[in-house]
Amino acid sequence: MENILVPKHVQSLWIGEQLSNVEKLCIQSFLDHGHEFHLYTYQDIKNIPSGTKIFDANEIMKEESIFRYKDGWAKGSVSGFADVFRLLLIKNRGGWWVDMDIICLKYLDLTSDLIFCTSNEGEYGSVVNNCIFKAPVNHFFFDYCLDKIDQIDLINMDFGLAGPFLFQEAIKDLKLRENALEYDFFNPINWKNVGELILEDRSALSKYKELVRPIFKPQTMPGRRITKNSYTLHLWNEVWKNYHYDKNKRYPTSSIFEKLKKKHGIK
Repeated sequence: MENILVPKHVQSLWIGEQLSNVEKLCIQSFLDHGHEFHLYTYQDIKNIPSGTKIFDANEIMKEESIFRYKDGWAKGSVSGFADVFRLLLIKNRGGWWVDMDIICLKYLDLTSDLIFCTSNEGEYGSVVNNCIFKAPVNHFFFDYCLDKIDQIDLINMDFGLAGPFLFQEAIKDLKLRENALEYDFFNPINWKNVGELILEDRSALSKYKELVRPIFKPQTMPGRRITKNSYTLHLWNEVWKNYHYDKNKRYPTSSIFEKLKKKHGIK
């Protein structure tokens, strides 16, 4: 893989007029670790962390093209639209894309010009995701993905069809698997473990079992802890919505979420 200069900025999209503590933590964590944060918006958002660079999302896709999932697990979500937006944004401007539920743990000093993330999905192993990735302008990966999107009924598609599932298909067909890093680089904690391991939504017994898990069930540890490789932590926004976790609520001070909020001054 070719090496290039490490871009300082990361890029994302937010649709709405307000940020929750999750999105504020996302932005602030990247700023605190030395990145510029380029946020594309359609609305005037009042509570964006100071230092964020704001861009007009209409430059990439017009506001009237926004759509939401009609049915299923992510009903009402704009994540399908965001899946398409990120492809057009990075195709045209290059660099890093990060979802607004990605928390920076250390500066993204990875020098490869093409990087994909994976998540641990148990028996399926490390599976490609699209929540954070890096690519150069006009890479052939985008041509493949956008050609596929032209064949999809975006308004009625299933969750993830233009997102993680499309990335998985593209990376397989284009033989780009070597550019997909192991899950613990960007998604060290699996989406199934958000409540238990990130928010401390668990009993004392469950907490004790987690302490002894590495000893008695080491084979079950993948997807359950941050490692020395971890550049980011994914908070899995759709899980919060589906399980009715309040993104502005205070959770136990011992939780990973509250520790990160404290570190980055999110109140």
